[in-house]
Amino acid sequence: MSRAMQPPLPIEPMRAWRGRITGMWRGGSFTAVIAMAARASSQLALLGVTLVATRTLAPADFGVFAIAAAFLTLSRTMLYTGPFEYVLKAPEADGAKVASAGLAANLVVALGWVILLCAAGLAAPFVFRGAGVALLLFCLAPSNLLAALAGWEEAMVLRGQQVRRYYAITVITEIAAGLGAAILLVMGWGLWALVAQVYARLAIFIVAYRAVLHLPPLPRTSLRETRRVLGWSWSRYGSVLVGFLANYSGDLLLGAVFSPAASGLYRAGNRVVSALADMFVQPAGLLVTTGLAAERSRGDGGDGAWLRLSGLFGALCWPALAGLAVVADEIAPVVLGPAWAGAGPIIAVFCLARMAALPIAVASAVLVIEDRHHSVLWIQSAAALATAALTLALASHGPMAAALATTLVALGWAAALAAAAWQARRVDGAALGDLALLALWPTLATLGLAWGARLLALHWHLAPGQTLALVVPIGLAAWSLSLHAVRRPLRAGVEPSWWVIGRR
Repeated sequence: MSRAMQPPLPIEPMRAWRGRITGMWRGGSFTAVIAMAARASSQLALLGVTLVATRTLAPADFGVFAIAAAFLTLSRTMLYTGPFEYVLKAPEADGAKVASAGLAANLVVALGWVILLCAAGLAAPFVFRGAGVALLLFCLAPSNLLAALAGWEEAMVLRGQQVRRYYAITVITEIAAGLGAAILLVMGWGLWALVAQVYARLAIFIVAYRAVLHLPPLPRTSLRETRRVLGWSWSRYGSVLVGFLANYSGDLLLGAVFSPAASGLYRAGNRVVSALADMFVQPAGLLVTTGLAAERSRGDGGDGAWLRLSGLFGALCWPALAGLAVVADEIAPVVLGPAWAGAGPIIAVFCLARMAALPIAVASAVLVIEDRHHSVLWIQSAAALATAALTLALASHGPMAAALATTLVALGWAAALAAAAWQARRVDGAALGDLALLALWPTLATLGLAWGARLLALHWHLAPGQTLALVVPIGLAAWSLSLHAVRRPLRAGVEPSWWVIGRR
């Protein structure tokens, strides 16, 4: 029967069908907005604390905290990896047993890190100048025990598909802890304000997660199951370790070769860019991980929605980083203070490095869910070795050279992980085309017009404030118009049916 001869569909079923599609779109869109708004709030709180710290602490003191925080970040990331991911993707039938083993495994790892950080504190005076790094490491080490519990509770919240509640808790906690740290810094607490922030943040997370969790009866921890979780996690811990070396080689080597002040300049530039990039990178990685884990636990094959989702976040993240790179010289002294004007070129270089963070986060999530985490480990190992070697070779030339080393390796790291993820989970060409269109067109449009406006500002010899007043609106206008031009793939990016996991 030809299409013209077919009887019309009944009105009510058509309305119901349209209602379901509209509901999925709204659910996906709202979840994306919540995710990005929550991450934006977290990063703004972190950036606010950084700005207060750069005005109340000397670069050397800020560098001391940056070095200690680098070690803490390594331990903390391991507590949100391995058992965290294993609990998240475990089949429904084994949920309670795996949850119990995951908690035990996380606590074992946390205790190990308490010991390791204390040992690092003993060695710190022989590597870095002064005793500041050692004292901070001793004070921060016990926080890993709190982080182990908070990380396990977070995995259980996400396993229960309470994505929106998770982000609501994140917003409240980050703002409260950041505000408290800023107040203590202004009151003259110095580095101890940042230490207090670490503990307050974890305590709030533990209480808030427990308030929304509906835990099933957990069986007694099985030693065999705990060993199984830890055995699965070893390659993930290896990935975290080499990823840490790739991301923090600059901080540590600059602190050892130059001084903590050089590490402070390097980390301040990185922190400004990360505050912008992580508003998009973290939600992208989390939503891809949660969505694919839900598909995996149900046995679904998927339709390539993760790739369109990556394009959606790319259309938001990459143009913002491109615009920041254009005005980095004007932004640095305004945001960080006059003493930090030298961070402008470092910020511009890190913008390119953080562009690579989006494909790294998404591709890593895909490979972990597909049980190809060994590929992540090998690729990250190569990236870590390359970063350490290149940074060591260039560290004597200062923070800018170290930033260039990190950026070059990050680009190769992203390309290798993206290729591995494509092999692990192939999708049709249409999804790949949407990805390219969404990620590249808004970025090129924003970068081109923003650079044109910057050249006009240079030609007219405008002051930094006037340059920002000219470049920022033109860049935003270019981005808005480019999003309108790619509205069809943009809508496709917010329609994946598995986004409805975030409706709770």
